[in-house]
Amino acid sequence: MTSPQEGPLDEAGIALAPASHGAYRLWDRERVLFVGMTSGMRTLRSELRRHWRGDFGHTQRASHFECLAAATAGEAHEHYLALYLSSGLRAEPGTGVARRDG
Repeated sequence: MTSPQEGPLDEAGIALAPASHGAYRLWDRERVLFVGMTSGMRTLRSELRRHWRGDFGHTQRASHFECLAAATAGEAHEHYLALYLSSGLRAEPGTGVARRDG
């Protein structure tokens, strides 16, 4: 896997994010808030901008992001799984809601 690109979740940081497909992780200082991936016509930059604007509620408070660009949807999904599994988040059975282990 390539090294993730990192930046603050603000207008300047988002402008430097790739305009391509991929996966991303949002942080509130030392804590992972969200792990996501692009789909359809959305790019890493457009998804990060949606979080920064507050389109998804709690993720607007993220301090920074890391992202991995992908050439294909399959590669984006692989990146997503790697970021998610290394985040310490796990979905509660039957809910789809992610909670931190421990």
